[in-house]
Amino acid sequence: MITHWNKTILLLVLLILTLALAGCGGEEPLPTPTPTKTPIPAVAAATDAPTATPAPPTATPEPTATPEPTATPTLEGTPTPAPTPTPVAFLQPTQDDVNTRKGPATSYGKAGQVTKADTLGVYGKSADGGWYKICCVNGQEAWISAQFAQLSGDTAAIAVVEAPPLNAETQADSAPVAASGGSGGGRTGFVYIGNVVPAVDTAPPGKYYGLCGLRVNRPVREQPPAGRTQLSGDVNPLTGLPIDPARLQERIFVARYGNEPPVRSYYGISAADLVFEELMDDLNTTRFTTLWLGGDAPQIGPLRSFRSTTIQVAQIFDAPMASSGAVGPNQVFAYQAGIEDLDERCYSGIYFNNPAGGGYQNRVLTSSANLRSFMQNNGLNTGVKIEPFTFSDTPPAGGQAANRVVIPYINRGFYEVEWRFDPATGLYSRFSGSARNPLIDGNTGQQVTAANVVIMEVQHDQTDLVEDVVNSYSVRTYIAGREGPATIIRDGVAIQGRWRALDKFSGLELVDAAGQAIPLKPGQTWFQVVPPNYGVTIVG
Repeated sequence: MITHWNKTILLLVLLILTLALAGCGGEEPLPTPTPTKTPIPAVAAATDAPTATPAPPTATPEPTATPEPTATPTLEGTPTPAPTPTPVAFLQPTQDDVNTRKGPATSYGKAGQVTKADTLGVYGKSADGGWYKICCVNGQEAWISAQFAQLSGDTAAIAVVEAPPLNAETQADSAPVAASGGSGGGRTGFVYIGNVVPAVDTAPPGKYYGLCGLRVNRPVREQPPAGRTQLSGDVNPLTGLPIDPARLQERIFVARYGNEPPVRSYYGISAADLVFEELMDDLNTTRFTTLWLGGDAPQIGPLRSFRSTTIQVAQIFDAPMASSGAVGPNQVFAYQAGIEDLDERCYSGIYFNNPAGGGYQNRVLTSSANLRSFMQNNGLNTGVKIEPFTFSDTPPAGGQAANRVVIPYINRGFYEVEWRFDPATGLYSRFSGSARNPLIDGNTGQQVTAANVVIMEVQHDQTDLVEDVVNSYSVRTYIAGREGPATIIRDGVAIQGRWRALDKFSGLELVDAAGQAIPLKPGQTWFQVVPPNYGVTIVG
């Protein structure tokens, strides 16, 4: 029989045992299990950009009719790129190694991968806005998830397009494309230039310029057409302003300016007759190609290496070209185009170092006197033989009000351009970047202004040609021998027209729909070279 005392002892023992067990657990806590990641299905792997799958279609849509492709123009002596339609906007992936699909869902097969360095044309979007149709990936159209897309250009013009049928072909992954020649390897969305070898012709007799004195295995040069008329009189064909008639017996020349954040001053740029601002290197930066006939400046620069647009502008205006270097293939293309390439590395006497210093971006300068003396002493002054622009103090009738113009060059924090019209002077003042910094001429300390701003829509292709040590890819444009849309902006008015450069070496035309010349305002003109439908904003 258990007594009251015994019960008390039993309860005390049980209490002691319970406390002992709890103490053992407190001395050495049991290890916490390490959490494990739940495996992700293969369709949504880390390398597969899109993860959300739209609802399955209720009916298989009919295939969208594909328009007949147009031939992609090329520079002389280069491979013909694959034909593509004209995009309404442009897209850069926000991540590397993003998968693209044959349709707007992860249920479609993979078309290939794209990277942040790619710029792709946009040709439509899905009905839910979650996917964009792009070109080209592995040589074909593809779709990319909107969550990995950074857009530029006329995004409002991106129309909804039908998805391709979901069948065995569109569900299958595309086979990887083998690497092609050239530094671009198997990258997609590029025009392949490859290794350009100047092995066609021997050097002509007498003096010539380009390729730093190579006298054998030179490519055949294009020659200006016979029968061109040398200009006379006292009107500058580039500006419509008075000019010393002796200048028309000389030559127009080109000077190639750098335009990067480290550039400290743009010496002499307001004295140039014409300025072309163009996209280059991954469509990610811009530089200036300036033309000189009536203008003078004691310092011009800083000078940098030239690209496709510089070559074509120099050819159109039959102008020797001052620059500081270029990669080998571009030197070959310049020589083929019939340009006297006065590269600083080959003819250093024309150039001098910037006394203010500032690294390689600011180092090389020249002057109008140096270049004109060199051309005179080396037999390059063969006269100005281009067709002059048409000028008028009165703007054409019609058009739209244009008091502000914004060109959304990519990397807008530095490169976006704004022109503002001042009715008091009748000129446009230039600003750039998100802070809208004024562009200042380093010689005068004054803000750059222009009598005319011309928006020049030009086809742009990226290539496999590496331009620098950080593997920036060259951009090819198509101007010489071509034509395209243009907007001529002057006196607070924007006039729609076209640019034409059909006769190489003979200048540039600006015409209306009937082919009649659109007059410029006398003074300096800036040409803003952009891809088609680039999203330029004109504010009245």
